[in-house]
Amino acid sequence: MCGAPRGVQMQGDDASRRSAAPQRRLRPFRSLDALLVAAVLLPALLFGALATFDRSQALATAERDLLATLDTLYGHAEKVIEFQVLALGATDERLRGLSNEAVAANVADHHAYLRALSLYVARIGIVVLGPDGQVLVDSVNEQPPARVSASDREYFRWHQEHPGPEFYVAGLLHSRNHGGLVFFVTRRRSAADGGFLGVTAVGVRQTSFLEYWRSAAVVPGTLVTLSRSDGVLMARWPAIEPGDAVRLPEGGALAQAFDASLERVVVSGTSPLDGIDRLVAYRHLGHFPVSIAVGIPKEAALAGWYRRVTIYGGFAVMTSLALCWLCLLARRRTQELRQLNAHLEERVRERTAAIQASESQVRLLAREVDHRAKNALAVVQATLQLTPKKDLETYVEAVAGRVSALARAQALLSQNQWRGASLQALLKAELTPFVSEAGGEFNTRAELDGLAVLLPPAAAQPLAMAMHELATNALKHGALSVPGGQATVSWRLSDTAEAPGDLLILRWEESKGPLVKPPTRRGFGFRMLEAIVRGQLGGRLSLSWLTSGFVCEIEMSLTRPGRASEEGALKKAG
Repeated sequence: MCGAPRGVQMQGDDASRRSAAPQRRLRPFRSLDALLVAAVLLPALLFGALATFDRSQALATAERDLLATLDTLYGHAEKVIEFQVLALGATDERLRGLSNEAVAANVADHHAYLRALSLYVARIGIVVLGPDGQVLVDSVNEQPPARVSASDREYFRWHQEHPGPEFYVAGLLHSRNHGGLVFFVTRRRSAADGGFLGVTAVGVRQTSFLEYWRSAAVVPGTLVTLSRSDGVLMARWPAIEPGDAVRLPEGGALAQAFDASLERVVVSGTSPLDGIDRLVAYRHLGHFPVSIAVGIPKEAALAGWYRRVTIYGGFAVMTSLALCWLCLLARRRTQELRQLNAHLEERVRERTAAIQASESQVRLLAREVDHRAKNALAVVQATLQLTPKKDLETYVEAVAGRVSALARAQALLSQNQWRGASLQALLKAELTPFVSEAGGEFNTRAELDGLAVLLPPAAAQPLAMAMHELATNALKHGALSVPGGQATVSWRLSDTAEAPGDLLILRWEESKGPLVKPPTRRGFGFRMLEAIVRGQLGGRLSLSWLTSGFVCEIEMSLTRPGRASEEGALKKAG
């Protein structure tokens, strides 16, 4: 009496269901729209992250190579400077206690000694100067040149003003003897009373450094400098003339590294001389006031990265386009399913009105229709989500191949009235299409070896799927991908604690195929193989990449196969 009429309640329920129906219909489209946006943004974000990481790795590699090159050039320069110091010491030791007149009186012997000494210590030039800067004896000329004087040289004036045995390193200059570019390490010659007798100088041509640097610094645009601690250049590659830049330019990355004492630390900056952005590092040569620096163009350091980024970008664009196409295809299929669902609902309403079914029958029929529609959507979504979507052709081929494997197993079970399937017949049915596609006869490309085994129905279809994945891999990457390659499947039965002959041990072995390389990661096919063997068959899986070929071993129980559903196994593989 107090409640509303029953018909009114039913009308209200129908109205609420009709208002909720559009919301349910919009949800798949909102999800697909979100996927469409993700299909564009996700590859772009992944591309940006990968490019950033790869750039940092490229720079880190370039810095390691730069420091390795620096250490190599450092060792060479240190030995050359040490040779100069040794030559100075040996020359001073020979002339110790001799006056300039005594040296001039025996020029031939001294010249022969200095010449042999210069050849012994890496062909450096040795010259002995008098107090007026004139050459007394040198390692090049048997008779000292009469018109060559070093009295105006920086190092000569320095030794005139600084009594003592200290070494002095001179910058890059033109030799007045042969005209080439040289730098000198010099030492004062003093009399017993401390008087100035002259200077002993040992020099190295810039070309001797350039030849070695050219062979060691292989990156185009590399800059190498040998300089004093105050920035005066002793040698430079690419070569320069004195007067072009006798000092390191102020404000450059190398000068800033010197000021901050950043030895063996890679810094970046633009050179004021040529405007090239370089990575630069330097080292001091032991206890000498000399430093060697190496710089490589950042453009050259990132050359490989630029090439890889181009490839990454192209792949990201293709991936984004493929994902967008798949999302649009799924949206269209969902629209078709929605229309079909609407048509089915209309037919249900017409049928309900025609037979005037009871309220419980109407609700049961509505649930039936809803369940069928959801199942149809689930099948489409599972197919789209679980199979790798590299491209349409691969996608269709992968789905068709796996469905065909199931169909062949289904046919064998049906022929035997679902009592089971012959293992040998199942293997031959699964391998024959792949042997034909590989171009060969079954007996020459595939071999089956084992006793007659009847597989239970629960194990036949999963094992057919496993053989399909192995044969697919062999055709794409393994023995069936090359002429003459062979796949051998052998099996045997073993006893278990529960029953004799219960354990099936099946071995897949490839031979005469291409060189086997273990994969760096497991692809979808191998993950699906693991899910089938361990999930559906409840067995064990062993994979080996031997030098002779790929080997797979499967162990499974014939009386107690795994009970995991195909859907669960596929989800694990996905």
